Amino acid sequence: MNISLKAGRLFCVFFVFYLLLPSISYSENSDIDPMADKILRQMSEYLKGLDHFIIRAETAYETVLDTGQKLTYLNQVSVYLQRPNRLYVHRTGMIRDQEIFYNGKTLTIFGRKKRLYAIAQVPPTLDSMFDYAISQLHLTAPGSDLFYTDVYGGLMGDVESGMYIGKNKVNGIMCHHLAYRGSEVDWQLWVEDGPCPIPRKYVITTKWVTGAPEYSMTILDFDSKTPIPGPIFIFKPPKDAKRVAFLTPSQIERLKKHIKEQRK
Repeated sequence: MNISLKAGRLFCVFFVFYLLLPSISYSENSDIDPMADKILRQMSEYLKGLDHFIIRAETAYETVLDTGQKLTYLNQVSVYLQRPNRLYVHRTGMIRDQEIFYNGKTLTIFGRKKRLYAIAQVPPTLDSMFDYAISQLHLTAPGSDLFYTDVYGGLMGDVESGMYIGKNKVNGIMCHHLAYRGSEVDWQLWVEDGPCPIPRKYVITTKWVTGAPEYSMTILDFDSKTPIPGPIFIFKPPKDAKRVAFLTPSQIERLKKHIKEQRK
């Protein structure tokens, strides 16, 4: 009788706990939840229909020390994007004070602190420029996933499963919370609920790096109405600035090694 009573109480505890869990929708016929897929497609189609937008965001990226300790670096970012081939980005933080200019012909990166800039001839559209910058110039641009013409196609390339978690607020704005898993990275997305399904928060977890560091971007302001002045996409080097070449892969590795040694 005592064993039966304990078992009954245990069942009640688990049942109550189950009821208190957030309502997570799964699909029995697919590893991609239909609700998550629907919202991601809606967001992608909405962004594709905008010919320009201005974003103010905060990004955070983690680095893992040899001791296993994680450090998080914050940046404030402004993005001015004009389709099909204009982009200006300004990133500021403890380490970076950097401007990026793309005018459909060249990509320029200017480090304001050290007064150094590099210029490269690049393809004539935003999508092809991003691909070229990553594969040929060896630049890292995790937030650029949301700036491609077809956001859905880019994000889903490596996806193995996806979930719809539920609704939650990001900076006071109600959003749909989506979570996806891939072979190399997991990522989460918070998409604004309502007629303007814009991304409000994006988190990437890198599984193949020890400590699984994360990158996140929280979009504080999103403006697709205000016109963008054309001159903002044109770089004019200051008189005290010096032109340098983009780093090669071996130079990047040596720089990473030097940074790690400085942190010890």
